[in-house]
Amino acid sequence: MYLLLVSLILILPSSAATLKESYHAALRNMESIKRAEQNIEQSEQQKELAKGALHPLVNGFATYTRIDPPVAAGASPFLLTKQYSVGVRVTQPLIRGGLFSALNLANDNILLAEFQKDATELNLYQLVINAYYNLKIAQNDVQNLEKLLSYSKERVSEIRSRAKIGRSRRGGLVEAEAQLAASEAQYQQGLISLEQIEKNYQFLTQLKPEPIPELTAVPRVEGSVEAYLAKLKNRPDILAARQLAKAADHQVEIAKGAHYPSVDLIGNYYIDRTGVLATSEWDAGIVVSVPFYQGGTVVAATRQAVAARRISELTAHETVRVAERELSVVFQNYRQILVQLDAMKTAVSKSEEAYNLNKKDYKNGIVTNLDVLLSLNSFIQNKRSYDSLYAMAHMTYNNLEAATGVLP
Repeated sequence: MYLLLVSLILILPSSAATLKESYHAALRNMESIKRAEQNIEQSEQQKELAKGALHPLVNGFATYTRIDPPVAAGASPFLLTKQYSVGVRVTQPLIRGGLFSALNLANDNILLAEFQKDATELNLYQLVINAYYNLKIAQNDVQNLEKLLSYSKERVSEIRSRAKIGRSRRGGLVEAEAQLAASEAQYQQGLISLEQIEKNYQFLTQLKPEPIPELTAVPRVEGSVEAYLAKLKNRPDILAARQLAKAADHQVEIAKGAHYPSVDLIGNYYIDRTGVLATSEWDAGIVVSVPFYQGGTVVAATRQAVAARRISELTAHETVRVAERELSVVFQNYRQILVQLDAMKTAVSKSEEAYNLNKKDYKNGIVTNLDVLLSLNSFIQNKRSYDSLYAMAHMTYNNLEAATGVLP
């Protein structure tokens, strides 16, 4: 029984991955997602560095000093020309300009990295959408070109048999053979295009490209373009742009913090030392450092941070405007595609009917072989256009949803 099940599994053809499965496969394999995850890890470690600046520093120290004896001191027992000390020093920062701003910046950078990862996932999803439906378009195109090739072979076979008994012109046979050669060339070009698109799909998903099943009915958009635009505020790339501007505020505070004094509490514990304080085991004190002049570096750094903040604000504003424009274009394109689909569906039906009627009329001597070939090309071309547009409608709809930040 087990061997039978294994055999059935091996015999059954593998089914193509859905769009959702293709996207999740890309998530597992694409380096861009793994880089985004490492950026989050990097930001979390930067937060640990910022927290570490608030904690006390504990260092061991050792000093050794030789003093040139002053002439006036004489042979004083309190004067040691060789002095040393060994101990442990604890330094606790009390006031540091921009210290808490650095911690807030680290927290905001973690959130920024998470937004950027979400934006990377959304961008990857849009790439997979295009690759998936382009694969379907290419597969449909090859199928239609196979039909064209098959019908062209039928025409050559039919006219050749008719030419042998004098019911068709030699020129009609040449026309049919030219049509067959052109169809073969188109079919080969379709195979080349399909192979290129398969490689793109496989690059993104690491999945073997399988024939994608027939697409479901084309969805209808719900609501107006304004309803879609209202959803943009939660799109991850827009959130990331705004978060970047927020983080730039903390950079300004950090730069300004270099103007402020620093206050540290310092304590020393002596394991061994010389001199009159040899019996004293510890000391403690407060060190205050007030910056008076630093060559203009703090002012320049502050102005640089302010300019960077303004750039981030402008970038965030531009990101929103670009997103609104792109979403409006996709929305309008989708509405137009729906209108085109109805017209193209009629064109396919009518051109197929015309081809079948011309084949019948040709046998009755009413139309020429050229009329049949022209109607055949018109039918296949309309079918190719309709199938491509149908898949394009699905692609555009999914891109419209993705433009608002919706993932499968």
